[in-house]
Amino acid sequence: MKDYVVVVGGLNIDIAGLSGDVYREKDSNIGEVTINIGGVGQNIAQNLTKLGTPTYLVTVYGDDSFGKIAQMECKKNKIGLENAEQIENSRSSIYLYVNDNEGDLVTGINDMKICENITPEFLAKRLDFINGAKIVVVDCNLSQESIEWLCENVTSPIYVDPVSVAKVDRVKNVLDKIHTLKPNELEAELLTGIKITDEATAREAAKALNEKGVKNVYISLGAQGILCAKEGEAVLVKPLAKKIVSTNGAGDCSMATLVWARFNHGEELPLEEVGIYTQAAASINIESPLAVSPELNVEEVLKRAEEGKKN
Repeated sequence: MKDYVVVVGGLNIDIAGLSGDVYREKDSNIGEVTINIGGVGQNIAQNLTKLGTPTYLVTVYGDDSFGKIAQMECKKNKIGLENAEQIENSRSSIYLYVNDNEGDLVTGINDMKICENITPEFLAKRLDFINGAKIVVVDCNLSQESIEWLCENVTSPIYVDPVSVAKVDRVKNVLDKIHTLKPNELEAELLTGIKITDEATAREAAKALNEKGVKNVYISLGAQGILCAKEGEAVLVKPLAKKIVSTNGAGDCSMATLVWARFNHGEELPLEEVGIYTQAAASINIESPLAVSPELNVEEVLKRAEEGKKN
């Protein structure tokens, strides 16, 4: 079997409210409402397949109408669900969110109770397949127990997306088992106790995470870019964005690009180059109202990365 990536994480249906030119808080707003497949794990997996990487999603979904949509969409997007499971008499995971007229998230609500079925027992049945992957990606929508079990039992390099401030502490006990971690500045603050206010403090936080055992740290700093760090080395890569429609899914796209870069080029690829690739891909993603841009492909990422190197 050829090399592949396994993503262990959430498979959602995303219901999005996208505001028009004016957004008014606590009021009814004119805009668009869309329904799409989502979930951090699925978003990462879908971005990876768009980048030509064979990817399997280890997840769960319900036997409701949303579950049928999820199955069809994964098949269309070439995401393998052979090791996923449909849970009887359960509703699928739903993520409902609203973006303002600037494309920024105003609020979101997750109904991800079904993910409680991704237990150590569930994962143990699939461990041989998971360990056959060249890279394993874990999103922190899993329980702390399941994340810790994976980190103790998976032999492939583990890449972790913390997902949110509310969930980042689920990895605090296993940082030394993580190959690559991609927190945002708030998540990095919670893991290190270092308040990030500028590039210097971001470097301090990254160094602290390296010292806790994380081999590679990529801290998303929003408009400041992404800080890429490993032991003895750190570099800040500026954003390449030209137009922002929606930032939803940008972090998932960046994580997928990290995985794609290492999957294809291994550890010899310089940190800065990996960072440039993530920013190139993110610049494509944020031009779309969707969590995964239809325009994402390897050729466009390489093109924008080359443009970024010249600037």
